[in-house]
Amino acid sequence: MSNPSLTTHFASPERDSLEVIRSLAGQLQQETTLSLLNAVPMGVVLVNRHRQIVFCNDLFRQLSLKNKEEVLGLRPGEALDCVNSCLEKAGCGCSIFCDVCGAAKAIVKSLDGTADCEECRMVRRVNETEMQLDLQIFTRPFNLNGQSLTLVFTMDISHELRLRYLNRTFYHGLINGVGGISMLTELIEAEPEDTNLFPLLVDSSRRTLKEVLYHRDLYAAETDRLNINMALFKAKPYLENLIGEECRFKNTQPSCVEMKLEDDISLFSDKRLLGHVLRNMLDNALEARENNPGRITLSCRRSKDGRTTISLENPGLIPEDIQKELFKRYVSTKSRDRGLGTYVIKLLTETYLNGKVNFNSRNGMTTFEIMLPSTTRTEA
Repeated sequence: MSNPSLTTHFASPERDSLEVIRSLAGQLQQETTLSLLNAVPMGVVLVNRHRQIVFCNDLFRQLSLKNKEEVLGLRPGEALDCVNSCLEKAGCGCSIFCDVCGAAKAIVKSLDGTADCEECRMVRRVNETEMQLDLQIFTRPFNLNGQSLTLVFTMDISHELRLRYLNRTFYHGLINGVGGISMLTELIEAEPEDTNLFPLLVDSSRRTLKEVLYHRDLYAAETDRLNINMALFKAKPYLENLIGEECRFKNTQPSCVEMKLEDDISLFSDKRLLGHVLRNMLDNALEARENNPGRITLSCRRSKDGRTTISLENPGLIPEDIQKELFKRYVSTKSRDRGLGTYVIKLLTETYLNGKVNFNSRNGMTTFEIMLPSTTRTEA
């Protein structure tokens, strides 16, 4: 069904009517071989030329949280409540973000006659709560009585991606941290009079502990087990200490970060969790500065309604394709084994600190900002 008023930025916006979908679904029910797909240990759908679902197995139905009748005629992203599937009237596959979606790309390629396999990072909204799906998508062309269809297999790979991240990133960092502590301890034993080594040992120990606590808190946040300790505290000493620690760890002078804030500004937040957020923001800015020399600016200001905004601006631009998936897990400009930083910024700020995250990347500069709750409370 053609509708010239529908806008698309990637795949075709046309759809078949629900009557046509139900007719085809009825034909498929007579295909006994398709019933075998219920034995496949992953979600499976069969889509028509317009990417609409005409068959789904039981595991996909469970994943979608819908019954089979509700799924019929929807596109995969719509069935799974992808946040991007409702950005355009044309639906799934048509928003400005869909050209980087692994599922959309694999389905379109298969409808053109070529099997494909892609990873898909999907953010879905269920009962006003956002959650992430990490899926491996396999697509295969399928012909039924002259009709070109596509089989879509969806496999949850969240566990595999987490193990890959732990093996290649977290454990690597932990080994480096513990190795540094061991080396400094040996140097102190050999040169007990060298007092310059003690601050280095303290810094290395603190950094390693924070790395472990960071991943403990991330796991707790993703499993709804994170404890929050909100308090009111002065912004200036807190931010100065955080900048000093991060710059020492990166072997960078703190003077590369310019602070713009009033002396009397206070923050109402969880110090530990806010530290995770701000360290990720600062780490990204310091790494971007390696290829884009210039000063980083950290600003802290209070609005009339009492909320506080912390922003961090650094030279350099984020590639447009990365911007479209910026707050998803394991999306990074560096490597496929990284990419938790911006995901953690959004997860902790918006889910646990009652704040909001924004960013822009244009005119040679990138800015991240977080807005924190009102500070109209008595400071402890």
